[in-house]
Amino acid sequence: MTNANWKIGALLFLLLIPGVRAQEPVANVWVVNERAAGNERLARVLPEVQSVKLTERFVELHSGGVSLHYFGMLQSPADHVERIRQLRFRIPRQPEPATGARASVRPDVVGVFINGVPIYNQFEATSFRGQNLWHFDPLAMNDDGTLVAAGRPRALLEHSGSLGVLQNLIADASQHSPIIGYAFDGNPIYGPWTYGIDGKLRRMRSGYRLRQLKRRTHLPDGTALTPAQFGPDVNEEFPLGTFVEDYEFVAGVGDLDPFNGRFAKTPEYPAGTYAYFLTTDATGRLAFPYLLAHQYYGQVSAEDLAEAFRDFAAGNPASSAIPLCHEIVAPIRPNESVLALKTGGAAMQAGQPTRLSFQLRSPRGVPVRFLEYVHEKPLHLLIVSEDLAEFAHVHPELTVGDRYEITHTFAHGGRYHLYADFTPPGEPQRIVSFTLQVEGRNRAAQSLTADTELTKLQNSLRLTLTPKQQLRAGEDLELTFTIRDTVTNKPVANLEPFLGAWAHFVLIDPQHQSFIHAHPLEDADNTKPAQINQVHVHGAETFGPPPEEIRTLVSFPRAGLYKLWAQFQLNGETVIQPFVLSVSEALPKTQAGVQIPADAIPINVGASGFAPAQLKLEANRPIKLAITRNQQPNCANRIVLPSLGISRDLPLGETVIVELPAMKSGELSLTCGMGMYKGLLVVQ
Repeated sequence: MTNANWKIGALLFLLLIPGVRAQEPVANVWVVNERAAGNERLARVLPEVQSVKLTERFVELHSGGVSLHYFGMLQSPADHVERIRQLRFRIPRQPEPATGARASVRPDVVGVFINGVPIYNQFEATSFRGQNLWHFDPLAMNDDGTLVAAGRPRALLEHSGSLGVLQNLIADASQHSPIIGYAFDGNPIYGPWTYGIDGKLRRMRSGYRLRQLKRRTHLPDGTALTPAQFGPDVNEEFPLGTFVEDYEFVAGVGDLDPFNGRFAKTPEYPAGTYAYFLTTDATGRLAFPYLLAHQYYGQVSAEDLAEAFRDFAAGNPASSAIPLCHEIVAPIRPNESVLALKTGGAAMQAGQPTRLSFQLRSPRGVPVRFLEYVHEKPLHLLIVSEDLAEFAHVHPELTVGDRYEITHTFAHGGRYHLYADFTPPGEPQRIVSFTLQVEGRNRAAQSLTADTELTKLQNSLRLTLTPKQQLRAGEDLELTFTIRDTVTNKPVANLEPFLGAWAHFVLIDPQHQSFIHAHPLEDADNTKPAQINQVHVHGAETFGPPPEEIRTLVSFPRAGLYKLWAQFQLNGETVIQPFVLSVSEALPKTQAGVQIPADAIPINVGASGFAPAQLKLEANRPIKLAITRNQQPNCANRIVLPSLGISRDLPLGETVIVELPAMKSGELSLTCGMGMYKGLLVVQ
């Protein structure tokens, strides 16, 4: 046995002996590499904890995030790290129970093992079709059932993991388990064995159980998802336990609370402490949620949680010290989630970084942590000056407190409009706008004039926007966008997918009454197949060679000027090209109204998708659908029922009758032509 292995073995042995304990376990439990003392340069590349520092409120640890002592699959990061790291952890010395709303665990790291390795958040990195709604349990997905209770015993899955130093702790039922780490609320994390109420040693059982599901249509909190957000049916490929959302907490069925902990008297805390526990099943296999669940039991502020973990080697910036003091709440409709924007500082100042923090709350008032990833991002934020001269397309990211944040610098003083484009669980896509006043030096407002020439030169590029018909309000209008090299006059060969598409198009009128976020028309034969186990990437990303022309479809609600920004990517760099379009008045409608059969079932198609998104139909009888596409700009110019081979155009503002044959009981998917909107027909 090496000296290092002997040390951790001896430490775990001592922790198992009653009466052998430190005065302050959180300050003394760590496996420290003694060679790190006094040599900062050497310390950065050494394994285990490199230093332990006590402040009035915290124990501060430094490590490189590597160890000679393997804590098994639980210490594996979602993304493999192949660089030297300089990690700093802060653990509260005097934890207290939370008195109000519980803090959600950090998206990346939830605590630290005693060997200085981060305890990673295992539950949020990958999801079904990258939608960020049904999150894979990577421990179960990567185990053949030997080590994880919900593992997948398939012949094609080869298990190569191990439990490392946890193996003996799980198997040893003769004595109290040692501390194996600390959570960022300051509470210890133990192995599976502790004393019950009767004083006898027992294995701690999780209170989480698999839900009794056949179809994945609802989240554990009861949120009814839209058909486009359903997970896969429970089957051999996706058995129960595949996803985190397959579990629910049931009080009384286990020993632990929803946070995966309990109050207990332990060798290190003879007077008692709240502690989290490693959960296993009766055979010694790891059991969900393994260590921590979704929230911390203890009191921890957003500021402390933001500073609890940093990687200095990655240029990990300090969290913003600017307090969030000004809140704007977007108007809502009944039974709709509420998006609120908080800004940092008493006033926003031009030329200074401004903290923009968004939080969505469900109709029940609960923060919504997971927004559906659409075009590779959970939230698209478009920032535009009042006169449309300044434009930015940015993406706030999930941070502590279930908030989506970004820091933005406004170039000038004046009014700015912020358009947040997002899709909540159980709701259609939403676009919410905010208006901000920025202090500082103003500039003269730029007047908007329609372009007489829709070909622009930018560096070595010739960018051309070509309408296929006259631009009129109230009509479907196809625009073609080409990117050519000015020297060869050939399409560029280095065009890359940008946010899950070949380009993005944003259109806004000078009065800020209309906002259009359009994407290319994709050829169904040219799209990337949906992946089931991937980082959150939009499933419709185009692959193959770049197209010679990019087509998109828009419809303008009213006549007037519109500014269009075309965004695309070359060699990893985003390019933005604006155009100013003049849209004529709509032509009078001359088509006679469609005779709608009395027994036809109405479906409306608008910017929010299909309404209703799910229909129940009677089996064994023909059905008529009366599908009306309203005047709101959207991409649903076609409706498709793939299983029936039905595809029909949906002219804007008109009703189309679609006749379905008599069908047996079952389900049929209903989509728009681009696959962005989805519905479900349930035949019974």
